[in-house]
Amino acid sequence: MTDTTRPPVTRRIAGAFVLPALLVTAVACGDLNSPNYNNPSVGDALAAPTRETVAVMAQGLLRGTRINVGQSIQWLGAFGREGYPMAPSGNSLPGSVRDPLVFDGFPGNTLYADPYRNILAGKILLEILDGVPTLSDAQKSAVKGFTKTIIAYDLLQVIVTRDKFGAPVDVKTDPNAELPPILPKNEVYARISSLLDEARTDLAAGGTSFPFQVTAGLSSFNTPASFTRVNRALAARVAVYRDQWAIALTALSQSFLDPAAPLSFGAYHVFSTASGDLPNPAFRPDLLWANRRLRTEAQTRTDGSRDLRAERKLVTVPTRTLLSISSDVQFTVYASASAPIPWIKNEELILLRAEAQLGLNDRAAALQDINFIRVNSGGLAPLPANFAGDLLTELLYNKRYSLVWEGGHTWIDMRHYGRLLDIPVVASAPRLFDAMPVPGGECQARVPAPAGCVVVTGFLPTPRP
Repeated sequence: MTDTTRPPVTRRIAGAFVLPALLVTAVACGDLNSPNYNNPSVGDALAAPTRETVAVMAQGLLRGTRINVGQSIQWLGAFGREGYPMAPSGNSLPGSVRDPLVFDGFPGNTLYADPYRNILAGKILLEILDGVPTLSDAQKSAVKGFTKTIIAYDLLQVIVTRDKFGAPVDVKTDPNAELPPILPKNEVYARISSLLDEARTDLAAGGTSFPFQVTAGLSSFNTPASFTRVNRALAARVAVYRDQWAIALTALSQSFLDPAAPLSFGAYHVFSTASGDLPNPAFRPDLLWANRRLRTEAQTRTDGSRDLRAERKLVTVPTRTLLSISSDVQFTVYASASAPIPWIKNEELILLRAEAQLGLNDRAAALQDINFIRVNSGGLAPLPANFAGDLLTELLYNKRYSLVWEGGHTWIDMRHYGRLLDIPVVASAPRLFDAMPVPGGECQARVPAPAGCVVVTGFLPTPRP
């Protein structure tokens, strides 16, 4: 539960906990051969930053940006009825599908606070770079491009959850400074796009290597040039969210989109069960169940069997019932507590290209990419060239099954296209939401209170059998 008595995250300085945590945890994970810092003070790090300090802080950003991936999958996945968090105690299940969202006690507030902590850590890293004499100008540019990409990614995690309520796009390192304003969502998305573009420019000037090691999940993108392809992939996702179809296609052409590559190829958050590391939070067979509709709504192949994505990603288990919600299906998307979770992957990029082409009314090109995914990921027959049906519905179907349980894509997409109420609900899980509230700590610090400081009641569409 969120402690609403503490100062808002956008006002707190990192000095108390963020930077020491980044330094210690990154070293503990064994990602970098570096000295034992013995919990250096923030003042020391900022007054005399070293190459090693920068390296560990950059690695800390990677660790920080994955912290809430599991929460995002769980909450947004439940909002989009991909699955259910069915813990025997707690309020994750009723709070995601049955009850209104109360701003001053909503568990999903971590999806606001933790990204801003990481954004603040990134801002501090950017501020100390010029004071590191042992880094070349190219290396500093590489760090800037990497850091701005992470900040943009974290800010995207905030706005997809708060949506119509908007969000701050900055954090302050001075605890006495005025709080950054909460901007409308279109301005937040514009800032994210701008950050990604700035990062691309920095990466282009970043030389041949990063002055730090990346995780195994970025092993194919471990130089400024190759990481630029991840940056452009994220820029394409944001452009699609903004209905900027031509810009999305340009970004995709500069990304790692490749029909000849494995559909799973991409950038990943990594996890492990090693001491001091984090296990995959979405690998929870004790907690997370799939919605039966993923099985019943899967299209059939020519031999009558289900879409291969449903076969690969779902397994039948003994029935679990909680609050009159039942499921006998669980996910096999992640095979173990050490399995990685995608940031963004080739399969999504091909579908984003289809989405942008459809946005430009190029049905033939969109159909080609949709059919590529239908055949190669779903094992389905291709749609005919003269397909006259609703191609957007077909696109959203393929995005749902290709990206299920990877970050709430169903909920985000259905909201984007005004189809939120098309998500089927049942009487025991009747409530749909279009945004999470602004956390209570932010509300208490702002006068007047922001628009998101409300109890979000959501929508109660007619349940379906």
